[in-house]
Amino acid sequence: MRGLKAPKRLLTPFSFLLLLLIFGCREHPVAETARSGALTVAVDRQLQGVALVQGEVFSRHYPEARITFMPSSSGKTLKQLLNHAAGAAIISGDLQPGEESLAVSMKPPLRREPVGHDALVCIVNQRNTVTAFSLKELSTLYTRQASNTTPLITGDDYRLRTFLAEKIGKKNEELRAWACKSEGELIRRVGADRSAVGLLFRSSLNAPPVSREERNQIRVVPLASERSGGRAYLPTRQNIFDGSYPLVTTVYYVYYPGNVLATGFGSWLSSSGQKIFEQSSLVPFRLFERTIILK
Repeated sequence: MRGLKAPKRLLTPFSFLLLLLIFGCREHPVAETARSGALTVAVDRQLQGVALVQGEVFSRHYPEARITFMPSSSGKTLKQLLNHAAGAAIISGDLQPGEESLAVSMKPPLRREPVGHDALVCIVNQRNTVTAFSLKELSTLYTRQASNTTPLITGDDYRLRTFLAEKIGKKNEELRAWACKSEGELIRRVGADRSAVGLLFRSSLNAPPVSREERNQIRVVPLASERSGGRAYLPTRQNIFDGSYPLVTTVYYVYYPGNVLATGFGSWLSSSGQKIFEQSSLVPFRLFERTIILK
């Protein structure tokens, strides 16, 4: 006697809906284009704040693009790009000769786009009576030990040190200053010591977690270069943009040209992103044209 066949089970409406939800909720990889995909950007830590804003606004315009930032000390930022831990980098200052040769030797060579301006600023305690410094005085202060002044600098900021050494006509190893672990520590030490003088990037003034009370204990000192005829300038946006302030550095976006999203984000930083730089601690690389309609 033949056994009875088990009846075929039909999917109930509930089972069908459950399967649809399970298989439909799986993430599908987003095609990488200039406006979609995932990109990791290495960034000098003092630039992290403005970089995050740029990434958020870019992703708001292009929801299928996800930009992740990897902040680090300036000596490590470009290394993250060279070892392919990141697809792009944002750095403050020019490439050094060794970095330049590596960037050019890569196939294809790394591309570099200027996107903004930053500046090296000098801060002192509010009770310090100094009214201005010349670059010659800074050179003396940061290469010779003075008994009545304590020069401070962030110890791990490689790009800041090389930029300062170049501007005062010295070598990096000739600099003599107390090394702070972070920009926040530097600001606090200057605010607590009348004899202290600190150098840091302008973008760092608002970057570290320093209270308003601590920040109120310091002030920025005007700087003068030889070509200015002794006139000292503050690092205002206008003085940075027109070159009157003597310690202006360029912020670069460095990327692999074969990475289409990295190319797209770079295009954004050079165009629409200039408006965001204009409202940040950085100065845009180019002035954004405005049209005023008179009625």
